Amino acid sequence: MPRPCKSRTLEGVPSPVLYIPSGWTREQHAPAEVAIEDFEVLRLVDGHAHTIEEAAGKLSVSRSTAGRMLERARRAIALAMERRLPIYIDAADSSVLSSPKMDTAIFPRGEGDLAISLATPHPESAVARIFGRAPFFAVLGAGGAIRYIENLGAAVKRKAATLAVDQLKALGVGQVVAGRFGPEALESLGAASIEPLIVAGMNLRQAVELLSNPKKTICL
Repeated sequence: MPRPCKSRTLEGVPSPVLYIPSGWTREQHAPAEVAIEDFEVLRLVDGHAHTIEEAAGKLSVSRSTAGRMLERARRAIALAMERRLPIYIDAADSSVLSSPKMDTAIFPRGEGDLAISLATPHPESAVARIFGRAPFFAVLGAGGAIRYIENLGAAVKRKAATLAVDQLKALGVGQVVAGRFGPEALESLGAASIEPLIVAGMNLRQAVELLSNPKKTICL
């Protein structure tokens, strides 16, 4: 039986990131992956001079777990730089990400609607793991109403992410949520000026509560 996933509490759930070294092309080696929660420990310890104990407390993990996360992040980044690989920061396969309770939204709403990748068109549906292959999107408009849209990229063999991005752009979406975004998705979203946001381990209702102003009425 697989071990249950454990929640990692982040100070602010970041957007996925892909750093590309000069001269790299898609025909070369695949990116090196660094889990967002591992990078969070690296950021706190190496970037902001927190102790391992302090970083562990912020992420709600043990000191030994935080140490392993820090070691993974350092090694992955060091080898990527040595081998001139892109560095891909995203949620791990077992991620269950949460954030501290706050009075305001984690992500300020920018231009356009908010889309959330879903497994099924239902308020209790889990946020989909992979953006491009998500069967549905829940599109949250400025007034708080939600409409469910079938993802045109879900069933295609190639360029699923690109097709999904084109669909969301046509719908006026400015931000999109999923558990994971690949390099192709990040490139297409950047070109379309759509901001990708990482949410993992929660359903649509929980994601809306995390991302939206809690004082606003949401119609699920």
